[in-house]
Amino acid sequence: MAFLFPSSPVRPHAGRIPSIVAHPGLPVLVAAWGILLAASVFQDALGLDHEARVWFLDVDVERSFYTWFSQLLLAFTGLMLVDTGVKAAGQSRVTGVEFVLLGGIFFLLSADEALSFHEAASTRLSGVRGLHFAWVMPAAIICAAGLAAAVPFLRQLGPRVRLMMLVAAGVFLFGALGVEAIGGEVLLAAGEDVLARPYRLLVNLEEGAEGLGVILFLFALTRHRTDTGMAPGITLFR
Repeated sequence: MAFLFPSSPVRPHAGRIPSIVAHPGLPVLVAAWGILLAASVFQDALGLDHEARVWFLDVDVERSFYTWFSQLLLAFTGLMLVDTGVKAAGQSRVTGVEFVLLGGIFFLLSADEALSFHEAASTRLSGVRGLHFAWVMPAAIICAAGLAAAVPFLRQLGPRVRLMMLVAAGVFLFGALGVEAIGGEVLLAAGEDVLARPYRLLVNLEEGAEGLGVILFLFALTRHRTDTGMAPGITLFR
């Protein structure tokens, strides 16, 4: 990953947000996310049907470039967090462990993109009255508990990094839980027609918000590493 995030040491600059230019990998990720999302939106704008649609470019399909990109993005973020935790352990073992545990959560999210744990949960909860995508309800409770448990960890971070991470989490959860819940009800009302325009709008919004949230989190993590004097590259295996 050194080609994305150069491993040369960087001195802390607490007074300013690090320039995107200093981290060339981030604009590459933003560009890839934007292009893949735009490809799906473009197909919906054209109103392509099942036969004409290029499903490899659809954000709502497991076997698509966007889903593959999301898996890699989440796994890469998890790896960055583990690397950050290993480096931070020299100053504070507790903080180091917290970063590693957070990295583990991102690895689980990456696995979910490929294995669809949440869809299996929805199937098991299908008999429960409530939302069409029933997994959203227990997921919201788990996320609320997780954010509450993360308060001591967040307090150890700089105010700007903390704010950036909270905004990133808010954007991600807005898509993953909020828009997903609404999308499920719209899909049900549309007779499970996955190409219904209202549902397609929500699907693109949902997946776009999730991807944007992870990218914003990467910006925050990179800012934290810069502020604390860590090399921006992943040196975990050196």
